[in-house]
Amino acid sequence: DLQLRVSLPNGLSGVVPITSISPELTALVEKAAEEQEDSEDDDAMDVDTEQNDDPLDLKSRFYIGQFVKCAIVELGSGDEHGKAGTKTGATQSHRIELTLMPEEINKRIDPEDLCEGQILTASVKSVEDRGYVLNTGVSNAATATFLPLDAAKAWLKRWMPLSTELKVGQLVEAAIVKISEDRRSIHVTIAPESVSRATVNSTYKTMASVQPGQLIPATVMKVWNRGLSLRFMGFYDCSADLTALGMLDTSDKSQLEGVYNPATSVKVRVLYVSLTTAAKTVIVSTARHIVSFTPRPALTGYELPDAARLAVGSSGATASEDAAAESSSAGSEYGLWPIPYGTVIDGCKVVNVMEKFGIVLQIPGVESVRAFCSIGSLVDENDEKPSISRGSGRFHVDTVHRARVVGYDAIDGVVKVTLRPSAVNEPYFIVSDLAPGNHVSGTIKRFTDAGVEVAISSTLSGFIHKHDLFDTKPIHPELLFKQGKRIACRVLKIQKEKRGILLTCRKSLVQSKLPAVLGYSESEGAVPGTVTMATVDREVKGGYV
Repeated sequence: DLQLRVSLPNGLSGVVPITSISPELTALVEKAAEEQEDSEDDDAMDVDTEQNDDPLDLKSRFYIGQFVKCAIVELGSGDEHGKAGTKTGATQSHRIELTLMPEEINKRIDPEDLCEGQILTASVKSVEDRGYVLNTGVSNAATATFLPLDAAKAWLKRWMPLSTELKVGQLVEAAIVKISEDRRSIHVTIAPESVSRATVNSTYKTMASVQPGQLIPATVMKVWNRGLSLRFMGFYDCSADLTALGMLDTSDKSQLEGVYNPATSVKVRVLYVSLTTAAKTVIVSTARHIVSFTPRPALTGYELPDAARLAVGSSGATASEDAAAESSSAGSEYGLWPIPYGTVIDGCKVVNVMEKFGIVLQIPGVESVRAFCSIGSLVDENDEKPSISRGSGRFHVDTVHRARVVGYDAIDGVVKVTLRPSAVNEPYFIVSDLAPGNHVSGTIKRFTDAGVEVAISSTLSGFIHKHDLFDTKPIHPELLFKQGKRIACRVLKIQKEKRGILLTCRKSLVQSKLPAVLGYSESEGAVPGTVTMATVDREVKGGYV
């Protein structure tokens, strides 16, 4: 994909086109497009791409779980990316287009406010013998920003261990460690520990220099039922709601006051800044994973290997076999989730009720994240929508429920679940619920020249190739496979990379009582002497496959 998908606060997400990442990357993309258009030798182009950096490969410049600063460019409608980390539910209504361009992110920073401990978004402008020249995009700043080679090694080892150096156009969040006396050069570091601890203790002369991602000391001014009002740098106001505090299970003001007393000082990280003539809004967070500037603060025991690595900093963590089976690649968004999509969890206890919105649940044995179920996901669609309250009803505080994971909001650190019985009890919810040889019943979605698309469940669909529709081809096959008809099928193959399911509805295979041979090992049924059903795929010289 030529875009990034970014998790935003409050359950939102946005997309970043490849041309809105950095000016250096945009130039490389445009150059590659021109070369491809002018080239008449595809083979030569393939060799050139392999030998040189491929600017279209965003996985070589970003990792899942990477923090980025972004600015909103456009709000659209009718796109599926309006909400973060969910695969079920109604079609989303908004598309949020973002930019990561350093000159857009940093254009409001006053050069005189640049100081040690400040975190800047920067792109790699060039790779030199001793390090990297960075582009910060800070307007009216006649300064050169330099990142020594050694200062980048820790970041590469922690986040992109397969890379040996940063690439031109790559984005980093860099902490200022030194500014020359004439303020014409800035030395920075991207070492994870240094960046996570980098704190601004100076006072900005203008509020426009306040940036998301910055760690700052703040003073609690007032405690509310739903969050805190704070002040930083002496006279700038900010706020934090329960989600940003990592305290969704808090139900009243007294619980907040037990943690945050007025006049106390706390370290907060800026999440969101909006400075308009109508209002100046700064939202901050004290959530553990945000303050520590890491994608995941702790292990849950459920996660996939990639998600475990994000939490503990190594690739040696383990995960359940079922979870690992659903993981498609290191670049998948599911490598970030603390609990894999589709996981069914028993014994989830309601710890807070947000009337008109939903309920907050505690996952057994997990303290690092909370689960949230919206009011629309409590019961099946045909059931009456329940009213919820803390002290009464089916979903009051301390009631226990069975839930299934359907999403994850990475910035909020909240796992989305559904309590709908039809979803929780669905035997075929994720691809790994099926295996080659399984018998399933499906509903025809559509008939095409290539084959038939079949709905196996509310979340899974499979495809029957035209050669696997029947033993003997009828004159008018479209009359036998009408939309909405139920048919008996058998799983032929699971395409884990694509999360695809290939089926057959040939009666000879569906009704066969013979053992299925699923692979080339004995454990998969490939035992000499085994008699099984097979179909002719193609004729080759000397025989048939």
